[in-house]
Amino acid sequence: MPAFLFILLVVLALLLGVFALPLVLLVPAPVLAIVVLAVRLGDAVRQGGAGALAARTRAAWRDGTGRPVWPGLIAVAAGAGVLTFGLERLYLATVTNGPRWGFDVALLAVVLGLLAAVVCAALASLAAAAVGRARGFGAGTVAGLLALIAVAAGTASAYLPLRASYLAEPERFPVVTNLGAGDLLIPFNAFLAALIWALPWPVLGAALGARTETTGRQRKVRDVWQLLLDLATADLPERRSAWGAALRARLAAVDPPAERRRFALGGVWAALRSGPPRGAWVWAAGVAVVVAGGSFAASRWSLEHGQGGILGFWVIVPNVLLFVVALATAWRTRSFGSGLRAGALAGLAALVAVLAVGIPEAVVWAHRKAGYLSTGDAVPPTWQAAVLDVLRPEFLVGMIVFWTMSAAGGAVLGAALSAALGRLRTGAPDDLATPAAH
Repeated sequence: MPAFLFILLVVLALLLGVFALPLVLLVPAPVLAIVVLAVRLGDAVRQGGAGALAARTRAAWRDGTGRPVWPGLIAVAAGAGVLTFGLERLYLATVTNGPRWGFDVALLAVVLGLLAAVVCAALASLAAAAVGRARGFGAGTVAGLLALIAVAAGTASAYLPLRASYLAEPERFPVVTNLGAGDLLIPFNAFLAALIWALPWPVLGAALGARTETTGRQRKVRDVWQLLLDLATADLPERRSAWGAALRARLAAVDPPAERRRFALGGVWAALRSGPPRGAWVWAAGVAVVVAGGSFAASRWSLEHGQGGILGFWVIVPNVLLFVVALATAWRTRSFGSGLRAGALAGLAALVAVLAVGIPEAVVWAHRKAGYLSTGDAVPPTWQAAVLDVLRPEFLVGMIVFWTMSAAGGAVLGAALSAALGRLRTGAPDDLATPAAH
């Protein structure tokens, strides 16, 4: 890793701190989605005026809800409702077992709800990319956004009656000592609120799926196997783009359905398991060093000054680091997938660093009777309890969720900015910003 990049990594993580957390989690995807929409709408108006924009909007709605999309949306809403109903019963049956199990069931449910929202964003983005590849950007955007609305509607249909019953007769529900009045069902509120974060991702997925060929004409979709291979190889780094094109050309020459299926699935698997991009291991090592050193310094400083634990450091600083790593890698390779893979490798390194420093430091805190390392609360009865506090699933899952959101935001922003600037230098149109031909 060049020295100046490593210094930039450290400075961004340590100086921006808590003020950067909302920026790396919430800003990149919405800003990019707004830019993509604005450019496409502006192009539509310039090409045909307001009438053309209205006609394209109607066509996007028609294509984005036509078969097989609308039956799929009904299935998504029904599935979300059934799943929510089952999860509600499971949650209510287990929420009071936290003290016996050694972790906070309600907090774990909250972070799992955030993780579920991230998964919904990814699936809606894939759905938008699939429809966009076959029917254009507008149809893909409509289908992806409606998929999220279907999830929200299905979840609400099962959740709102339960919440109304809870508000009317709270004595019929379990009592959890660390939750205030009305907070028992907060995990489901958190999931529905987190779906707002997912809204930009169908726009970005549709833009990726609707990318045009160099001739300016959209590829015809022959079957689902071509669609899968197209999506898996659509955003490979430049050094592997020729390989992806060769895979797509080879599939086009295959006719027997069984052989097409085997070849497409093999190609998709090969693309998805592509190794980390060049330099990713160096970035990961740098992240591990920064997180480990920062965790140790934060622990000893908090211990000496009687401050709380270092859970905040674990959430905030790696977030910024992973955002920078994913953005820098995606910028260099012009590939969202490469940025995300580099961010995932750096995230694994950060998690190893957290545990490698956190476990022995938790023992130090227990021996000095300062409290738990994570939050500084209470005094652990044994060193084993102090170590288990570092390994609490709600903390680990929560960190992974926030780190994933930051890495995804950095990857999409880096890939888009690099592609846009590259096309500005060459004078070529940006296939993420120009409307696909129908």
